[in-house]
Amino acid sequence: MSSAPMTIRTMTRNEADLAIEWVAAEGWNPGVNDAACFHAADPEGFLLGSVDGEPVATISAVRYGTAFGFVGLYIVSPGWRGRGYGMQVWLRGVFGVTTFELG
Repeated sequence: MSSAPMTIRTMTRNEADLAIEWVAAEGWNPGVNDAACFHAADPEGFLLGSVDGEPVATISAVRYGTAFGFVGLYIVSPGWRGRGYGMQVWLRGVFGVTTFELG
């Protein structure tokens, strides 16, 4: 696996299904239509972290107006865990942080 930095960008609607697959594989219970509903509410709230083009981490931090939000689909692909990638998508999704100093 690469040690290249992770890039984080907004997911496409189809990529949100990848996050649903990952969490279902972990035994979580995502709703069948959750990705479509949440993505429609806030398409900018779905983030995908990738290394050398390979998806490694996801988070959804969906806003409902100015007063409500929901965080979910926070997961790192098993082979990429323990390297700080989860923290990077968390910081971006929850706090909007765009630079990271992990160490």
